[in-house]
Amino acid sequence: MALNEDQPRLGCGRIIDDVWASIDQPPTLHEQGCPDCRSARLALHHLAEVTGSLRDRDRDDPALQPGVRVKEAIMMVARAEIRRSRRTPLATTPLGTIDISEQALSGLIRFAASTLPGVRARRCVITSAQTTPRPATAAVDAEDVRITLTVAVSAQVRIPETMELVRERVGMIVRTQTSITMQQIDIVVEDLYDV
Repeated sequence: MALNEDQPRLGCGRIIDDVWASIDQPPTLHEQGCPDCRSARLALHHLAEVTGSLRDRDRDDPALQPGVRVKEAIMMVARAEIRRSRRTPLATTPLGTIDISEQALSGLIRFAASTLPGVRARRCVITSAQTTPRPATAAVDAEDVRITLTVAVSAQVRIPETMELVRERVGMIVRTQTSITMQQIDIVVEDLYDV
């Protein structure tokens, strides 16, 4: 759940991340007249310059290059943050919108599928029923949720009947835990395993 209440705010009430997001653009009318925003923009410009200079130094000095394991760890965190950034709204309250991250929803879907004997959930891709592309950070409307779930199944299960049970179980658990009704649940069996 995210309510924007725990994000750092300036004295004027703006979220500092909003100022950072537009740091490469000219200041808005509010930012031109607001001492808090002017001060934040100045500090963020300085931070960007210092960071850029350190980045250039690190790039030019081979001794400062990260090792393969460090790069892999950074990419793992970056992938987790990308998945976490897409949000699906669950409810709107007087305090703001309550939503769930794509990563949490994907984990719930994989858990739901794996509760069936002979099924091991693997990857889960959550998309919107919209045909137009949306940015990675855009919220997915709860009414438009579609998933593609990749699973491995035991060689001893009957695949068509088991996949129908997976669809029902995933739909039921997601609906009861989040109030999201899936528009479409596609299941891909990519592997068989021996018990």
